[in-house]
Amino acid sequence: MAKKLLLETRSEPAFYTLIGISSPLRDYRLSYLLNHSLEFNLKKLDDFTIILPGKKEPDTFSLFYYRDEDQRNSYFLLTNRSLENFLLPEMRQMDFLLIIEGGLKKTKKDGMLKNIRNIQNVLASYEIRLSELKNFENLLMDLELHMINFLKPLKIKYQPS
Repeated sequence: MAKKLLLETRSEPAFYTLIGISSPLRDYRLSYLLNHSLEFNLKKLDDFTIILPGKKEPDTFSLFYYRDEDQRNSYFLLTNRSLENFLLPEMRQMDFLLIIEGGLKKTKKDGMLKNIRNIQNVLASYEIRLSELKNFENLLMDLELHMINFLKPLKIKYQPS
């Protein structure tokens, strides 16, 4: 009788960094302070709508976006809380998620974390290991579809890093 060997092939998505931010600030205020502190240009987009696993109704989460053409990175600032649910339930203590698409050097990442922590009313900020999250790959796919649908009427091609 042949033996079956099952391998778990889960791996971290390449070139993504996830930073969790805990803060009582409103989304637009945190976006403004991140723009000032990190020299970003985060802009508000249409809310990110997603049907979370185990739910029947869609939830909306505030979304800000910035594309750094020089470094070839994309930055997505998402709220982690809707009125009723969490975007990433494993990270209930985080109010915001900063998803960085593209390669990021350790020194730059450490500098970003330091600058985020120095923002007044930011209680905590740290990098989240993607392997700890259950549905991060699905979140990334939904976010990419949202970006494609958002940019299509503007005739701008979304280019993932």
